[in-house]
Amino acid sequence: MSQSDLIIDEGFTVLNDFNPGAAAGDRGDARSDPIPRCPFASYAGALSISSDNHRVSFLNDCSLVFTARTKDDSDGYSTGSTFFLPCLMKPRCALEALAQTIFRAHVDSLGECKDAEDGERKLLYDPERSGAEWWTLILDTPSGEAPQKGDEDDDDDEEDDEVGIHFDADYGLEEQLPNFMLHPRVATITYLSDSGVPTLILNKRSPPPSDHEKKSLNGSINKAWLSHPYFGKHVAFDGRFLHGAPGKYFQSVKKNSFSVSGPKSKRLKSNEHGTKNNLGDKRITFLVNIWLNHCPLESEPLDEELVDKLTTSWEEIEDDSKANLKLGDPFVPPFQWNVAKIDSPDAINETTLLARAAKKSGGPAGVENAVIGNRHVEIMFGASMDDFHKASRLAAEGGGSIPIEMEDGVFSLKVGDEVSSESDEEEGDNND
Repeated sequence: MSQSDLIIDEGFTVLNDFNPGAAAGDRGDARSDPIPRCPFASYAGALSISSDNHRVSFLNDCSLVFTARTKDDSDGYSTGSTFFLPCLMKPRCALEALAQTIFRAHVDSLGECKDAEDGERKLLYDPERSGAEWWTLILDTPSGEAPQKGDEDDDDDEEDDEVGIHFDADYGLEEQLPNFMLHPRVATITYLSDSGVPTLILNKRSPPPSDHEKKSLNGSINKAWLSHPYFGKHVAFDGRFLHGAPGKYFQSVKKNSFSVSGPKSKRLKSNEHGTKNNLGDKRITFLVNIWLNHCPLESEPLDEELVDKLTTSWEEIEDDSKANLKLGDPFVPPFQWNVAKIDSPDAINETTLLARAAKKSGGPAGVENAVIGNRHVEIMFGASMDDFHKASRLAAEGGGSIPIEMEDGVFSLKVGDEVSSESDEEEGDNND
């Protein structure tokens, strides 16, 4: 297989051990890729920040990058853009360093394979065609708690604490190859606050290229995982899975903070350099998609001008191996990655069961509209609102992640018409 080949198998670019004769239906269950390792994994306390000052500056950097990526095209950055750190590129800032750390955590333990032509041992992926797609997301949670009934539609200048249901994919490639949805091997979320609504990950993959009308999306989804924000928590899941953060149904739950930054009233005010922020009650996430043997077409490295504006100290190793420190000596790494073995995730709570709503409970919770796979889609939430809220409370306990089993009709999709080219609605904004 040439490095210039783009071979897509079941939503992924293939790894270097790919055997065309064993692809698709011919291989049955005999062959399974080593990554993703499992459908969903959770790691409490995966990330820690070394000091209050580092935490403030790190979150300020996340905010600056988030603001930059959501500016209009006329302001120099495209709306919803993501950033890419090639596998072999040296990080230039703490944010890129974290993206690289997460990438390596998920791929460094992968084995090798034998080259089909010369028999030499080689990596399962080509570093030149691999890397970390990353971005930050900051959502407004003014009270730090679930919204009260009737407040969901309040008009606010800041982005609502909700993320639409979507797939992570190379949407630039899909524009060139309609109906081919190519996904990252692994999608990850690292939570940088205790605030906000949980992430819902659904055991539902994107339609195959032959399904032009996206009919395979229709129907009930019976398995999901729910993950609540806790500072430093990391979750990883199959990059082909549908996911989002539907806050109206799975609400935020007030938690006792266990962060390193002291009492809430004193958190995130200013650091020794006089930088202030108001991020204490925001839902802050650091997102990294693991791409192997493909780089998403519209994701590029962080602009150098933006790198220069970031304030978190980072040790940049020059060619002469001398440290060049942004904020002077002595250098203290701003964060620590605490996951020793990525294939040993936390044990998560007992499965929660959700049943269809009975009339006496007020009936189904509601219906939402979305754009998925370039189609208008109705998302039907068929359990009672009380049951959805109860599931969210259960997930917030312990490590904050639970698997959910759902009866038919509890969560279902109905695919409608194709989105017209004139429509302003878009999918693939890469928000989690």
